Amino acid sequence: MKIAITGKGGVGKTTFASMISRMFADEGYRVVAVDADPDANLALALGFPKDVYESIVPISEMKKLVSERTATSEGTFNKMFKLNPKVDDIPEKYCKEHNGVGLLTLGTVDTGGSGCVCPEHVLLKRLCSHLILQNKDVVVMDMEAGIEHLGRGTA
Repeated sequence: MKIAITGKGGVGKTTFASMISRMFADEGYRVVAVDADPDANLALALGFPKDVYESIVPISEMKKLVSERTATSEGTFNKMFKLNPKVDDIPEKYCKEHNGVGLLTLGTVDTGGSGCVCPEHVLLKRLCSHLILQNKDVVVMDMEAGIEHLGRGTA
């Protein structure tokens, strides 16, 4: 199953994403939770210990990885980039796990004028499309408020 949780801000998307992730994990499913909200709080809602939570590196901060995989360079605007980057190794290398739930975080734009996170969203979209789920596998995505993720196709 691939579940994208969307809606207006403040309606409980993160709370619901954490609850459903834990429920599936408790029932023996292999769960990958993706925090695609720029105000990333899913690790806290899932009860990740502080040291693990603080060690999570959002995809948007993996500049070298994003650049290599999407054929972009840092700080470029209005440029072409790969729409089908290699992603098969990302869950194993970058997922942090707690209580049976693996977590990936997208991240956000840190400063004004630093550019869009289009290549990062492409990487996330490709990753979610790539995940071939077997019986007892679940992906839960905590999306940002609004409809941006619908336009980008990440949901």
